[in-house]
Amino acid sequence: MKLTAGAGATMVAAALLLTGCGSGPKSSASVVNVPYAASLAYIMDQQVGPAYQKASHVTYEGRAGTSLSLVHLIDANSIPADVFLSIGAGPIKDLGRKAPWAIGFASAPLVLAYNPKSPYAAELQAIARGERPFRDLFPILAQPGFKLGRTNPNTDPQGQAFYMMVELAQKLYGLPVGSTRKILGPLDNPREVYSETGILTELQAGNLDATSAFLPEAKEHHLPYIVLPPSLNFADPADAAFYDQASVRITGGQVIRGAPITIDLTVVNGSPAGIRFAHYVLTHPHYWREDGYTVITPLYAGHVASIPNALRNIR
Repeated sequence: MKLTAGAGATMVAAALLLTGCGSGPKSSASVVNVPYAASLAYIMDQQVGPAYQKASHVTYEGRAGTSLSLVHLIDANSIPADVFLSIGAGPIKDLGRKAPWAIGFASAPLVLAYNPKSPYAAELQAIARGERPFRDLFPILAQPGFKLGRTNPNTDPQGQAFYMMVELAQKLYGLPVGSTRKILGPLDNPREVYSETGILTELQAGNLDATSAFLPEAKEHHLPYIVLPPSLNFADPADAAFYDQASVRITGGQVIRGAPITIDLTVVNGSPAGIRFAHYVLTHPHYWREDGYTVITPLYAGHVASIPNALRNIR
């Protein structure tokens, strides 16, 4: 059943009165199911989820996956979902009436994480330290022996952003024509594409020289990384017009244009348990800041009028 904004606010207020929780709404339900983009695994399963469970006495059940694959599972009712956290609001749009709105509340810069034991580590470290110009990164990535990992643009927004990052770098730095193809190959290149849940494990195991990653992921895994300039990290709204100059055409023909990447959440089917969990996420930004995310003023997308009052105007 879909909740109206007023009904959502009433249910949250009732929960507060019943539980007396001072830090946010608690649920009378026993479980909250939270599918989330796999790059959020550490913060969700090690920080936010356990903290909410302790505060609310509600069992947190997280499920990691690529944003787009989770959308298909939720839409098909194949997995339980009260709240869905996505990289970007785009995947949420595909849920239609099940989740007609999204709230973007944080961003995470794209970086290049690398293996400190890679034969290219010294060169990458010099770029990371600013001892060599950033432009030098791309000829290194293009070397035939370089093992680069990225996620699948057909299923993961990070994979889309990384592919477009190289495309934009070719324009920005005047790289030789064909550099994007030379570095990345086809969009779903089987030699480079790894699952979002396993790509950093492959890097740590020494099977890759470098991979795409979000800044918090690199920090969480204690990996060295190269910071990308704002014009290429897909995290700065001021560079939105430049990001928009790149695009990828994914399986099925849909064209995805470059845009700032945000961490977005939505409540599925107006779930009361989901509203309470979403409220906790939005009112406890310190978890995200401490993990390397940038907390932003909430960005509302979709059918904004249907967002419960309890989730509005949170700063």
